[in-house]
Amino acid sequence: MEKNRRNEIEELVDEEFTEKDKKKVSKLLIIIIICLGIVILLLLFGLLFVPSIKLKGNKVVEISYNEKYNEAGVKAKYMFKDISKKVKITGTVDTSKIGTYEIKYSVKEGLINKTKVRKVNVVDKKAPIISLEGDTDVIICPNKKYKEAGFSAVDEYDGDLTDKVEINEQDKDITYTVSDKSGNKDTKVRNFERVDKENPVINLNGNSTTYVTINTKFSEPGYKATDNCDEDITDKVKTSGSVDTSKEGTYEIKYNVTDTAGNSVEAVRKVIVTQNIVRRSANMSCGEAGVIYLTFDDGPSGATTPTILNILKKYNVKATFFVTSSNGGSDDLIKRAYNEGHKIALHTYSHEYGQIYVSDEAFFNDLKKISDRVERVTGEKSMLTRFPGGSSNTVSRRYSTNIMSRLVNEVEAKGYTYFDWNVDSRDAEGKNADQIYSYTTSGLSKSHGNVVLMHDIKYTTMNALERVIQYGQNNGYTFKVLDSNVKCWHRVNN
Repeated sequence: MEKNRRNEIEELVDEEFTEKDKKKVSKLLIIIIICLGIVILLLLFGLLFVPSIKLKGNKVVEISYNEKYNEAGVKAKYMFKDISKKVKITGTVDTSKIGTYEIKYSVKEGLINKTKVRKVNVVDKKAPIISLEGDTDVIICPNKKYKEAGFSAVDEYDGDLTDKVEINEQDKDITYTVSDKSGNKDTKVRNFERVDKENPVINLNGNSTTYVTINTKFSEPGYKATDNCDEDITDKVKTSGSVDTSKEGTYEIKYNVTDTAGNSVEAVRKVIVTQNIVRRSANMSCGEAGVIYLTFDDGPSGATTPTILNILKKYNVKATFFVTSSNGGSDDLIKRAYNEGHKIALHTYSHEYGQIYVSDEAFFNDLKKISDRVERVTGEKSMLTRFPGGSSNTVSRRYSTNIMSRLVNEVEAKGYTYFDWNVDSRDAEGKNADQIYSYTTSGLSKSHGNVVLMHDIKYTTMNALERVIQYGQNNGYTFKVLDSNVKCWHRVNN
């Protein structure tokens, strides 16, 4: 009975608890429903009464320095309507400067202003450039340190970075590295080959061909040997050969040297032992009496020779032109002078004393070059010549002793006729036209021939020539060109 009573009490308690719980649950559901309603209302309000902005493209954009920034734009709506055109865009992007820029997009509808931001990062993506001067594959001496040929480094944004280049030299290469402020890097490499492939050089003092008078002493002029790696190796030179000055003939002295790497070179000096040289005395008859032989050296010249040819043509006077190739005159001027009846003679190709008077061989090599030119232009081989400075010049002593004494005989032995002069217009001394006229006319004589020295490269000569010709014609002189029958030379002084 007691057990039944307890069960009845528990059933009453469960019934009361269930009713209370149900009331609480009901209240909670009502609250939840109200909240959900409010949220839905707010969402509906946001969709209908708050504008929205959506960025086109990325929210964060990265572009390279100096690259054009293209605005992607936005999409804006209000109450389901497109209001993109009402969006105000503020902010700029300076792509010439590295940095982070902000572009703001704003739109206002009613009382509500909506804003969004896009970040634009301008960055330097281009690496600097290292430029190496000289070769990238270099041969250097085994015992030498590389001598830098030069380099430079330039960055499009940072400018000159040459002083920022880091150099790492190893035995077989040298590496150049540079980084800009943005961390972009460039590297160049110069490779070394450590080997000596060059022969030494032997420089002989004096001429490679030397003349010695019989029964006189031959003195070695000396020499110097240098090497690209070993530098001065004169003390390693070995000589062979001898000169017997008691006998005429050609002797050879050989000079040999070998560098540390085994490269060898040989030089040879010819020593010619000759009989005593007799200096030629002057012959100043200079052709037919009462004849003027106008001669012009050093041309042709495009500036003056045409006018000189015009004057000669005007007075029907023929002259002799000792031509060179040192003043830029054209073949056409030589051809014109030849066609108009003038004599074309040889005055060496270069007219360089230090080149033509170092040896007999050098002189004739130079003479052949101008001879070949004249024959090519005129079709005729000229055998008339004049030495630069004349046969009496002493400047040739600087380059070879007794060379003029040898040359005057050698040119004749080869069939040439050489000419000096006995009337000097002195136009080479910078005299004016009046002075040239005076020196020329005062030097003329009817008792012998008159070989007149002039230069057709001189304006002053061009301006004096017509009066000289008029004087000669008015005073009974005749004008002719030189030929091999005319003897006109100075006393040889070397």
